[in-house]
Amino acid sequence: MNAKFIRLVYVCEYLLALIAIFTAWSEIGGQAALDLMPWGWKFGLGAALAAAIVAYSAAIVAEDSLWTLRSARWLTTICVLLLAIGVVTYYYMLEDETIDTDDSSTALLYLPGTSVLAQFS
Repeated sequence: MNAKFIRLVYVCEYLLALIAIFTAWSEIGGQAALDLMPWGWKFGLGAALAAAIVAYSAAIVAEDSLWTLRSARWLTTICVLLLAIGVVTYYYMLEDETIDTDDSSTALLYLPGTSVLAQFS
């Protein structure tokens, strides 16, 4: 194949991987945790994972054998990034639970024209 065509295929693979990563991340990890997460975590981990996926496929295409040291390193990098995504998402999922309001709040209601002050739980 032509080297320019292979580069184009890798760019398309990178863009497709970005879409797949962010779609799966919001479905698996939950959109609420992603909404609390700063954009740097999402951008950094998502872009790094997409780049590692492209590098892994490039390592597989470059060699005759499927399992080489280079491809094993990229697969390990993918697994570490997925673990980091899981840990960061879990942290912000716990943060989401601590932000919820407690149900023990009460409200006072003053009824005009009367001297009644009602309390609601």
